Amino acid sequence: MSDAYINTRNWYVIHTKPRNEQKVTDFVKKKNIEVYLPLVQTIRQWSDRKKKLMIPLFPNYVFINATETERKIAIQDNNGALKYIFYQKRPAVISPKEIDNIKISLKAPERVKIEDYKKFQYEKGDYVKVTDGMFCGLTGYVTQIRGNFKIIIDIVEISTALSLELRADEVKLIQKITNA
Repeated sequence: MSDAYINTRNWYVIHTKPRNEQKVTDFVKKKNIEVYLPLVQTIRQWSDRKKKLMIPLFPNYVFINATETERKIAIQDNNGALKYIFYQKRPAVISPKEIDNIKISLKAPERVKIEDYKKFQYEKGDYVKVTDGMFCGLTGYVTQIRGNFKIIIDIVEISTALSLELRADEVKLIQKITNA
């Protein structure tokens, strides 16, 4: 392996044990490795009370920005980490743009919900770019919902997609996909 490869920083995805995302995040931080655990607020109801909780946007996943050496260190002796997510027989690398898209999406968490990527049978929807509002610059595929558009931001490497509901005037067509 070349020194350039070993010293290149990439975003990787660690698959964690259930409810161990914060434990893994804390462990990786102690190793001085950049880690990102996207959280969303939810309200949980118990018999006697309601409580606001911050929960992982992607349950069982933590993102790290690491060199090849740091990637190995991050899960070494880390009891909450199971493995790295692989894509095409290599550790899945998430582009910095995708990490930025997640961060931008979480600026309006009430409009974000997790969608199972496999749930979307892409029937050749349009590819659009958000042109207005806080999601400006994001791109994704469109499905029509009650007069609003649902923008799907693909994160193929972990078989997940984020969905955002936007008005039609907030998006611009990039590519019209036609059924063959």
